[in-house]
Formats: sequence, structure tokens, C-alpha cells
Amino acid sequence: MAEMSKEMQEYFEKIKADVLNAYEFARLARKKGFDPTDDVEIKLANSMAERVEGLIAAAHPQLVGTWLIDAINELEKKYEPLDWRVALEIAKDVALEKFCKFETREEAIEAGIRVGFAYHTLGIVAAPLEGFVGIEIKKRKDGILKQHLERLKTLLG
Repeated sequence: MAEMSKEMQEYFEKIKADVLNAYEFARLARKKGFDPTDDVEIKLANSMAERVEGLIAAAHPQLVGTWLIDAINELEKKYEPLDWRVALEIAKDVALEKFCKFETREEAIEAGIRVGFAYHTLGIVAAPLEGFVGIEIKKRKDGILKQHLERLKTLLG
């Protein structure tokens, strides 16, 4: 990370203190019982990887606390931050259930697409949750679905 002047460090420390203060205020307000939950659902994120996990947690909470954040950080070292290959590789790894198990193959693929999409959109838009509504795997009329799935597994894994 680049060196910062003392003034810049103080500026960022003030922003962080103000945000933490706002979160504490929100927690106190939530405890009054007027909201559906008693806690603030939006967690603070210090990195792109944390933003991705926080966003995707709404649809796939089983990914929280896995090594997803570490894997994104490692991929960013391998390529570079915001590289499209990070999005594709992390999507593939989630779809292959390298971080956790899903109830169905379709759910694993959906989670992978959402994670890759969340990374690609910088974890700041709702498109991975609301814009992508799901997948449905159907049999092909020519009957060779199994061959395509096996080929896809080979390519992905």
C-alpha cells in the first residue's frame, strides 16, 4: 500500500471513527424493536473480497466464514485486483463446491455465477442477487446432455 501523509491517515481514521459511530447509533435504534431484526445486517467490508462475501451472503449464507475471501485475495495476487480472470476462477471454484456444499448442482452453479458477477461488479450493485434469477438445467433433444456435463466438468476442474 502507498505511503500516506499524516494528514491523510488522520482523515481516514476520522472517516472510520464516524462510520463506527453511525453503526453504533444504528444498533441502538434497532434495539428499540421497530425493525424486523435487532441488528444491523450490513457488515462493514475492508476489501473487495469482503464486499463480495457480504453481498452474496444474502442468497448463499453458507459461503460466509469459508475461505472465499482468502481465495479472492490469492487470485488478485496471481493476476491483479479487478482482473476479469479473478471473477471467472472464483465463480468456477464456488460452482465446483470448493468452499462449501450446496443442496443441488444447480444451486452450486448459481452461487458461482453470483459470486463471479459480484466480483465483476465490484460488490456494489444488487445485480448478482436481483438481476440474475437462476438457472435451469434441461435435457437436450439430441440426448447428449450427459456428455456435455462431463466435458464441462473436465474443463472446469
